[in-house]
This record gives sequence, C-alpha cells and structure tokens, in this order.
Amino acid sequence: MDTKTILTSATVTGLLLTSISALAAPEAIVIERNGSQVTEKLSNAAELSFTPVAGTIIPIGKNYAPFQLPELYDTERRNWSDHLGQPVRVEHKSRDLSLEGTLEAVNDRYFTLSVKRVSANYPLNDFYLVPSLAASKSRSTLNYQGLLTYQTSDIHWQPELTMIIDDQDITLVQQANIQNNSSIDVELNSALLHYNQNSNVIRPMMMKGAMASDMSLERSAPATEYSDSEITLELTKLALPAASQTLVDLGKTNSRISSRSNVSKVYSYPSSSKLNLSFTQQIRFDSPKDLIPGVYQTLWHKKPYYLKGNPVALQDTREGAEVEVMLNRSLDLTGDITLLTESQSKQGPTQTWELTLKNLSKQPQNYAITHRLEAPIRELSLRSLEQIDAQSVALKGSIAPNTTYQIRYTVELDQPK
Repeated sequence: MDTKTILTSATVTGLLLTSISALAAPEAIVIERNGSQVTEKLSNAAELSFTPVAGTIIPIGKNYAPFQLPELYDTERRNWSDHLGQPVRVEHKSRDLSLEGTLEAVNDRYFTLSVKRVSANYPLNDFYLVPSLAASKSRSTLNYQGLLTYQTSDIHWQPELTMIIDDQDITLVQQANIQNNSSIDVELNSALLHYNQNSNVIRPMMMKGAMASDMSLERSAPATEYSDSEITLELTKLALPAASQTLVDLGKTNSRISSRSNVSKVYSYPSSSKLNLSFTQQIRFDSPKDLIPGVYQTLWHKKPYYLKGNPVALQDTREGAEVEVMLNRSLDLTGDITLLTESQSKQGPTQTWELTLKNLSKQPQNYAITHRLEAPIRELSLRSLEQIDAQSVALKGSIAPNTTYQIRYTVELDQPK
C-alpha cells in the first residue's frame, strides 16, 4: 500500500513551528488495537516516522551492516525535562483545554509555561505533553538504508460498536476510534485496521477529536474481511492530526428481527417446591454481512428518542449467521413453577409441576422456559413439552395480553445420584 506521512506547519501562540522536512515515508501501516505495525523504506541517516517498541525493528533486506538503534526506546518519549526551553503543546487530561508556548521549568508537581511572554504554573499531573518535532530531542537517525518493519504504540484504535433496536428492525453501527498519540500530523493514502479480540486495549488519552467524514468526501464503508482467521478492514485517505482521536465510519447495516421472546431458566433440586421465574428479552436476526464481533452498546429507538440499554456480546457475526441476543430484564411476564405432588418408586421419583404465567402487557408475548430437573428424565406426560437434554424440558408458547396461563406436567425421573 502506498502510504505517506505528512508534517504540516503549526501556528502556536507567539511562535511558528516549522516541521522537519527529512522524514521517512512509511510504505504500509497496519493499525492494531494496542499499536501499529509500520513498514517503511529508509535512506541513509534517515529517521523513523514513529517511536518503535523495543525489540520490534526487523530489517527486511537479506544482509545489512550493524547500526545503532534509537536512543529513546519506550513510549514515554514526552519526558518533560527533555523539552525545557522548547516550544510545546499541553493537553488537559479531562477538560477541553490546550495551551501552546515555551516550557520554562518543571518540578515534581508543577511546570511553568510561557504563553505570549506571560509565564504561569500548572499542575504536572493534569496535562499531557506534546512536544513539537522541530524542537524535540527524542528523534534520532538510523544508519540503515532499505526496507524495515517495526511496531509502535503511537497509533492504535478501538472499535465503537452500537446496535439500535426498532420495533421490527435492528441497525448495527460500526465505527473506529483511531488515536494518534504522536506529535506529528499523519495523512495516509491507505491503512489496514486489524481487529484482535484478545488484545489488551489501550484506552483513549488525547482530548482533541476529529471526524474522518469532515476531512474528505463521503465514501463507502470498508468491508470486514475474514482471512486466515484474522479480521481486517482497509481504509483509504485517512488524516490523523497529532495528539488526536479520529472517528471513522465502518458502515451501518440493517436486519429484520426474526423473533422476539421472553426467556427464563430455572433449576429444581431436592426439597424445592416453588421456583420463581425471571424473564429476559431475547431477539434473533440474521447477520446481513460479515461484521465485527465484540461488545455492542444497545440503543432503543423510541422516535425521536434513543434510550441507552445494556451492552451485549455478539460472537457469530458472519454473513447469514443467526444472531441471538439477550437484551434486558423483561417487565412483561411474571410467573413461577410449583411442585404439586411427588411420589417415590424403585426406579425413581415421579413429580407433577404446575406453571403459572401472567402477561402484564397489552400485547401478546412469546415465552421460552427451560426447567432443569434434579435427575435424568425417563418419561414426560405432555407431548407438547420438548426434552432438550437428559435433565431439561422446554416450555414454549404465546400468552394473550393481560391474561394468566397455567399448565401441569408430570415427569418420571431416575434415582438422583
């Protein structure tokens, strides 16, 4: 992929910072959830575009002469004391506040920043430091010529996934929050997002935000690719300002809800006589295309309002797969299962249970109840009941609005072990 990194001139209060012109241009970049894999071609005595992670620089050429590695080899390259007397920008950690000026002094608790020749002290722990490239001492050159690849924590991303629920449909919204923690503006012709569910995700740090759609014309969303059991999305024309978060549209898809039900699962045990039922709303739909698996934040759409619901985990999101989602606790159904009689024989106990179910709503409600018994089942009295495993029966159906429903069933069990 043909990828370029561009530094722009930045006007700051009382200063004009001129960007460094001799920079290595990455050939390709794969943005991970905890960093990026950068591939770039260096001329002799050129600089890396980003700060490498220790032990990750890999020259691609067959043979190369020994060369010295960068002096600063960790992610804490914004060391305050290294930039005394230099032009810097500071970003507040929790407020939308950015200051630009000259760093004059620093101690364990405060730093002094001169803005328009007016000096003031600020709490050190309340700000992030973003040094200018023109004055930064942290960059170093490599006496290496050729192609190499390395990892950096300067750029990383996290998915922002949302499921919007209407009466009959769901909308799945996929976005990428890409963080550029470096002190340079980056413009990429193309980049590859790599999604790894097992990554230790780096949370956002910087306060400045941007919307990718504001920087370019509206474009089609990238496709989610499943290849070699890895999930990737290719982006084009991506601008990442220094010390920023950029929100990128990865697409919105709609699907019809195929079924809704109120589900509950109860367990009976020796001496249990009454089992209270607690129901959860469940929906099913077919995945309209390959999607990003993970945790989706739910929003209930009650025009014109959006109500925040519980986050849900979607695992099987390949195209055509049936997706089952447990949403939240149901307030429409209440009920219980009561043991009416129990008798013993040599083969085992015989139990008669009664299900009482009440629909509190003004609409018909589907229900699906799983009753797991204390021992394997030998015989069921009702053919309408479904035995789903050795010890469990399923009670399914629909109940009319504002009604109470009862059903009795008898089970013959093996002797409990």
